[in-house]
Amino acid sequence: MIVSLKLTKQRQEILDLIRNSSGHMTADQIHSVLKEQNVKIGIATVYRNLNVLYEEHLINRVRHPELGYIYDKNIHDHYHFRCVECDRIQDVSIEYQDRLHKVVEDELNAKVFSHDINFEGICSECLKKNK
Repeated sequence: MIVSLKLTKQRQEILDLIRNSSGHMTADQIHSVLKEQNVKIGIATVYRNLNVLYEEHLINRVRHPELGYIYDKNIHDHYHFRCVECDRIQDVSIEYQDRLHKVVEDELNAKVFSHDINFEGICSECLKKNK
């Protein structure tokens, strides 16, 4: 992938943090971690750069029902699972269902570009704690 985007120092710090994370992060979490690492950056700059990185397809974002957007290093089309107990979001490694586009297009006589499916339930860790 050829990227014409200028990666400023702050933008690179945000991108590196997301790419090295083990999960999904909110803008506030990203801002907090960067501040802990002595990176001088304002929250507005974090939001602005997250939007740019998302628009350039360098990161993914997922709508969280309570936290707004959370950011993900996995830029491939995929699904998510949210635990209603601990609120953690995990990637689901089932194949992305492109065929759903045609089903919806036929039903609505429309053009579908993408879709997003989020599963909700209780994760394995919370199930173990609740036993």
